[in-house]
Amino acid sequence: MNRKINGLWQNGTPNHQKWLISVFLLCLLGALAPIFWRGFLPAPHWRITATYLTLLLIAASCMLLRALYRRGLWRPAGPWLTYSPLKRWLMAPLCLAFFFGVLWLNISSSLPMAYTVLLGQDSSRTAMVEKKRGSGKSCPYQFKIKGVGYLFFEFCIDRESFEQYPAGSLSALLNVRQSFFGEFVQSMQINTDKGDLHE
Repeated sequence: MNRKINGLWQNGTPNHQKWLISVFLLCLLGALAPIFWRGFLPAPHWRITATYLTLLLIAASCMLLRALYRRGLWRPAGPWLTYSPLKRWLMAPLCLAFFFGVLWLNISSSLPMAYTVLLGQDSSRTAMVEKKRGSGKSCPYQFKIKGVGYLFFEFCIDRESFEQYPAGSLSALLNVRQSFFGEFVQSMQINTDKGDLHE
């Protein structure tokens, strides 16, 4: 048991710092959700709200760390103490930007996606889509919803389906799981001259 704990923090680490490390690790894991499950589209209004909430959390976290540092309940990691003042000033904005990205993914996508899948309502809407070749090996053939520029959304199809659809815009009926935070695209019904095709 001690070996596992020592992999996360050193002996003698204050309990407050252990809690901070645990929360940060959970946030890191949560930020991976929209990378592996790419069917969720956050609502535009929620993306803006998530940005403000993330900024507030970053500010509150900085104030909390400063208060804990003054009370002797938190100390920076060992490598930070060996950095020169110049390197610290250069690293601080990069660390804040990284923390912002992690928190933003959790607030804008990971938590809303879980809520939408579990408690959202089934719905459908029409949209214009077009087939697109993906850059990665995990999703080389996909449909792109016109007007949607969210980086972490992909709707994958197989190669056979990709080749049978014509190029250009196609009318589609999207079957989604919807909530206040956005929608999770479950399937598409493509309208073509040959009739309706399901994906």
